[in-house]
Amino acid sequence: MKYSYASVALPTLSPQEAIFALSDAGYKGVEWKVGEAPHAMSSTANSFLQGNKCTLPLDPRAGAQARLWCEEAGLTVVGLAPYVEMGNLNALVAALDMAVSAGAPQIRVQGSRFSPGGPTYRRLFAEALSFFCIAEREAARRKIRIAVEIHHNTIFASASLVHRLVSNFDPAVIGVIYDVGNMVYEGYEDHRIGMDLLGPYLHHVHLKNAAAFPDELRANGIQKWRNRWTPLDEGLVNVKDFLLALEAGGYNGWISLEDLSTERDPLSTLKYNAGVLNALGAPGWGALIAS
Repeated sequence: MKYSYASVALPTLSPQEAIFALSDAGYKGVEWKVGEAPHAMSSTANSFLQGNKCTLPLDPRAGAQARLWCEEAGLTVVGLAPYVEMGNLNALVAALDMAVSAGAPQIRVQGSRFSPGGPTYRRLFAEALSFFCIAEREAARRKIRIAVEIHHNTIFASASLVHRLVSNFDPAVIGVIYDVGNMVYEGYEDHRIGMDLLGPYLHHVHLKNAAAFPDELRANGIQKWRNRWTPLDEGLVNVKDFLLALEAGGYNGWISLEDLSTERDPLSTLKYNAGVLNALGAPGWGALIAS
């Protein structure tokens, strides 16, 4: 396994500052945030989505520049994380073209957001299935993969829900980003079952942590709880056990740290997480990556 960092988690750093910091700390790759998130204001990570300096514009020239910077630092561009709305073919094609120029093997796509009173799950799923029939062809033409992120508040909040979509397609082209932290918020299934179910569709992993904390105490004495991002070595995800489960399942791809906690500033968090991986003896951490 190989370790990269998601630039969405580095909002205070410029792309060049991020590249230097990642290389210095021992990470081997970077997953670039591309463009602005339309749901930023309502997101559980709004402070990372709004005004994020470590964001590339959706432009092939920006991809080519990032590729050059990364190559000079010995880092791999492991993927692009744009905000392609389901059904927006023009945005999808633009992201795929940018991935080609960036030397990125894949782009991230999120599912439609589900809300009470909005379109039904059945309708949203049918629209996604139709869109991915076209998306698969566009991606295959460019030899780029599309990885659907397991994400709370979307129709793909769990391994089984996203498998229902991707199982209709070629796993060499369409796959899944297994986001272990997002599943603390919604969609948790035993990780060994989820990884086994996904099989060849498991393209990428996002590593972060979260937990539930007391929130409002209601007048009737009932305690409300709220999920919140935590440092990597806190929260409900047992990071060591999760990494060992990945290894036991034969996963040997990239793991992007996407730490959205705010206990430390982003640069300090980046460095701290390198120490956590080292202390855990994380499989593959510190290993040389063949060029």
